[in-house]
Amino acid sequence: MNCERCGIDASLTHRDIDGFAYYLCDACISAWDAVRSPSPESGDGNRSPAR
Repeated sequence: MNCERCGIDASLTHRDIDGFAYYLCDACISAWDAVRSPSPESGDGNRSPAR
């Protein structure tokens, strides 16, 4: 089966991302997890307060 992000023919894992179902390879899952994880240098102090 082909990864829905990069198209490689590999073993895939089902992930729900932003309400959509995707079948992704391990490399794309790792990349997605890195994007979704908060970085240590980005604290809540960088955000503007909600009004």
